[in-house]
Amino acid sequence: MQRTSQFIRHWTGSALVALLIGAAWIAPASAQQKPEPDPIPNAPGFEFVGIDVAKNPALPGLLSAPGQTTASDMGQNVSELPDSPGGVSTDSSTSAVIRVIQPPPPETKVQWKIAVQESLLYTGVMHTFNLWTEAGTRDALYGPWLNNYLHSVGELRGWSDSDRFMAPYAGHTIEGSVFGYIERQNDPRYKNVQFGDGRTYYMSLLHSMVYSAIWHTQWKIGPVSEASIGNVMLHASPGFITLALTPTLGTIDMLAEDAADRYAIMGLENRSTNRALIILARSFLNPGRSFANIMAFHHPWSRDYRLGLFGENYVLRKELVAEYKNGGEKPFQYVHPPKPDFEREYPKEADIELSAFPVYEHFLHANQNCIGGGGSGASRVNPYLQLVGELSGCLVMNMPAANQSGDVLFFGGGVRFTPLAAHHVSPFLQLMFGGERVTHDISDAALRDKLLGEWNDGSGTLPHYPMRSDWSSELSRYGPTLSVGSGFDLVLTRAFAWRLVNVEYSHAWMGDADMIQAQDAIRVTTGAVLRIGTW
Repeated sequence: MQRTSQFIRHWTGSALVALLIGAAWIAPASAQQKPEPDPIPNAPGFEFVGIDVAKNPALPGLLSAPGQTTASDMGQNVSELPDSPGGVSTDSSTSAVIRVIQPPPPETKVQWKIAVQESLLYTGVMHTFNLWTEAGTRDALYGPWLNNYLHSVGELRGWSDSDRFMAPYAGHTIEGSVFGYIERQNDPRYKNVQFGDGRTYYMSLLHSMVYSAIWHTQWKIGPVSEASIGNVMLHASPGFITLALTPTLGTIDMLAEDAADRYAIMGLENRSTNRALIILARSFLNPGRSFANIMAFHHPWSRDYRLGLFGENYVLRKELVAEYKNGGEKPFQYVHPPKPDFEREYPKEADIELSAFPVYEHFLHANQNCIGGGGSGASRVNPYLQLVGELSGCLVMNMPAANQSGDVLFFGGGVRFTPLAAHHVSPFLQLMFGGERVTHDISDAALRDKLLGEWNDGSGTLPHYPMRSDWSSELSRYGPTLSVGSGFDLVLTRAFAWRLVNVEYSHAWMGDADMIQAQDAIRVTTGAVLRIGTW
């Protein structure tokens, strides 16, 4: 007991100290990346040179309103303004010289260092929570680290990870959106993008999804992951569900949060100046954005593109809302970005397609069903041909006993023939070759409870937290797999399509995994398709 208490205090203290050090390290860099927004972004300014204030009594008032002064306010003929930087125009009645100041080129480089620091901080927060609340995670820090880490990664299989609904479909969804917002807030091109900004908005979602996928994979199986710190997959049922769903659902969550910010939250701010209500609405209707703000050491409710809630900004906010209630204009309105002078002509066939889908699989020999999900990516070779890669998994239904489970993991690639890819309805035929792993697992719940009782959070007779292999047994079969199938897509917009149906027959060259006979199967999938290169 004493040894365990010392261990808990040691690691808890170490985690908190590491968190504080990381915070001190990140804060200065994060603060530097958040300059005050320009009153008129990307607009040229004016510099007043050689002005005789005595001859221009109105000048101090003009200068008190930066961004609002015009050449006509100075008695300057607009047609006489210079067209190029450095040119000047004078007016004898004012003795003022106006020089056009061209803005510096917009910053387009992603602040990768700051983004990585904020992502590591978020990863550290999640690890600190696990170490603080899970005695088994703390205990797993003992033992041969590299061997246990590799063993833990090797246990990844199937679809389900035995978590209840809230963990994979709610908790991991928000995690994916947090990583996505961290990328966005450090990308000057998309930092202030809003729902409705067209191609720019969807490009920002794509960048965020890729970044989220990389960081969640790191969280799951990377060097600073649940697999390396805690060896989670040696103690719980492993599965690909979070690797596939976290970035996908996280991106959908970002879209929902952005829509809520534009319609619900902005609508509230047009009608109320109640700070507590606005703070609660911003924080709880935008959980992913709020946590990303915290990782940048900002208030959870921070918005760079809207008036603040304190000081002079709050006074102005109250005045604007009062004017609106008396018949004036809305203080906060979404403005569509201007269309570019030149619009590029994009092909109708997508260069790249990313798809997420549910899976229904029926095993022909054993009359068994398997339900799960997966993801795929396709790169176009020509208008009629794509190269395809896929990773999917499913959980076998109706096992003979409650303590038994079965799962199937498929990974592979192939070709897809798309004769009408530029049409609204696009049929396809595909051939895939890869590998399949089928696992049958039998758990002894009574033995598990007995071992947990003997361990007793480290104070019992069992020296370590029981591993999954201590109270369960499994049989796995591996083999090459060939599948052929067809279906069709319904193109909804240039950016999105819906794969209405895809039906495949697959054959795997492997033996039975006890009663699971997955050698021959019919698979049916349907899902959303993100089309890249058409917009």
